[in-house]
Amino acid sequence: MGLTDEQARADAAERQAFVRHELRTPLAVMRPLLDMLLDGTAGELAEKQLGYLRMLERNVDRLTAMIASLVDSGWLESAAVPSTVVTVPVNTLVEETVTDVCSSLDEHPRVETDLADDLPALRGDPQRLRRALRNVLLNACVYTPPAGCVSLSASLGGGEHSVLIAVADTGRGIEPDELSSVFDFGFQGEAGRAREGRGLGLGLFVAGEVVRSHGGRIWLESTPGRGTRVSLELPAATT
Repeated sequence: MGLTDEQARADAAERQAFVRHELRTPLAVMRPLLDMLLDGTAGELAEKQLGYLRMLERNVDRLTAMIASLVDSGWLESAAVPSTVVTVPVNTLVEETVTDVCSSLDEHPRVETDLADDLPALRGDPQRLRRALRNVLLNACVYTPPAGCVSLSASLGGGEHSVLIAVADTGRGIEPDELSSVFDFGFQGEAGRAREGRGLGLGLFVAGEVVRSHGGRIWLESTPGRGTRVSLELPAATT
């Protein structure tokens, strides 16, 4: 007899928790020991030895950031958790996502929302839809200076029964030769590679997978030096 959706979700969540724990546990042991060696608690070291330890420290920090990115992107859950299809109000989706992203950042640009009246609800998995929109909005906030602005709008889409959600920022933009790759697995543009604590390049990939699995489409437009706009067009729930 097969598992119910609820049981499958519980099993998937348990597997994800196990993976996160197993990846983070060795680092939780290594980091304090590295700190003790670097601050001289374990004895004085030669400059050459300190140089090697600082190299090790940088790579431990990088691995820690990558694990955080892996979890934060939603790739584990999008690959493992069965989809639950319900009616998802657009206003609720947007409000919860904005609150989640803004509360997760120490500092962020101004975030403005513009939601059309009487929008139809979406039909899909609320957890996955929030994840897709969160990844797009988080990217916009991370790559926009605190003095900049990120706007999130929702309106009727171009299709007969669709909703268009767009996230536009005033960040540095993306180079033209990178535009065709932004939704590829593991892609990191010039800005991503230069950012301290960079992740694995999974955020937009996961967003694209989620949108397409819901029968929608996603695209990106950008002008270097002026900003980026990511659009998600998703089917509306039919009555």
